[in-house]
Formats: sequence, structure tokens, C-alpha cells
Amino acid sequence: MDRQKIISRFEHTLSLIDTFDLHNEPVVLKKGELFIDYGEKNKKLGILLDGLLYASYLSDSGTEWVSRFFFPPNNFIVSNHRGFVLGKDSTEAIRAYEDSRLIFIEKDEFKTLLDENHKFERTVRILAEESYIQAMDRIHSFQSLNAEQRIRKFFVEYPELAQKLQRQHIASYLGIHRNILTRILYKL
Repeated sequence: MDRQKIISRFEHTLSLIDTFDLHNEPVVLKKGELFIDYGEKNKKLGILLDGLLYASYLSDSGTEWVSRFFFPPNNFIVSNHRGFVLGKDSTEAIRAYEDSRLIFIEKDEFKTLLDENHKFERTVRILAEESYIQAMDRIHSFQSLNAEQRIRKFFVEYPELAQKLQRQHIASYLGIHRNILTRILYKL
């Protein structure tokens, strides 16, 4: 998706949210603070205004892997969607990578907004479709690209993000060991 369309979608969503009388004011999560923890009931989602958050999960072996990054304007809806939609405990932890400002929307309030505002419902649907496409692209990358190709793709698609992140978090997100990332980056 082109950069201008991404920025436009983000700005449109923020201007739409500004028209609502939301229960919560924007809050700041300090670096390291949790949006949601493993096993927590997920009854909120966030609209990330600025900053950077990341989601992680634990593998069966106990290794923690980074599954997503949240950063505006690209990926600004912060949620463990599985837990939020199905009312399940969160299988992820989502925490601030840096000081971040976001708006919390409680699940009941979110449902009311969807029911009462067709523009909001349409915007959420479009964002969900785009999120699905991103997830499928990521799956296809894991299935069809080797480590070096995934690294190159990440640095081309997210150069600003790559500058902010520690190598261990990039490696975890790409599903490779940090030493492999370092060796390939040195080669490049």
C-alpha cells in the first residue's frame, strides 16, 4: 500500500474518533509499560497516536517472540484481536517500546460505536481488511523467503522502524536468531 494512502487512512480514523465523546482521554504509556499482559482479559483496544509498541508471545519452549509492532501511521490499532473479539485471555503481551500516547476504547464502547456510526463501522472494516492482508503477506514471507530476503524486505519496507529497534527485536520479529541477523547485516 502506498505511503500516502496509509497516512490518509490514519488521519481519517483520528478525525472520525475526534467526533466521538469517548469515555477515556489519551494516556501515555512509558517505555516498558504494558498495554496488556499474558493471560489478561482483553476488554480494550488502543488507537496509537504516537510512539511505538510491540506484541510478543511465548512459544511452547518458553521463548518469547515478537509478533507485531504498532506504530502510526502504518499499524496504529493496538489490540490482541483474538482476545478482544472472542473474549478470551490474551495470548500476547503488548508493551511500549518507547514512550507512547494512545486512546483506550473499552469493548462495550467499541461495540456501541460500531452499532451507531456507519462511518466508524466502515473504517473498522477497511482497517481489518488491511490488517488481514498484512498478516497474509507476513505468512507468505515466512513460507517463501529465506532469512536474508526477509531481512532485506523488512529494511526496505520499514526503514524508520529499523532505525529505532534493537537487533534482537528485529531478529525475533523475522523469526531468526540475532547472530544470523548480525552476520547478514554485516554482509550487506
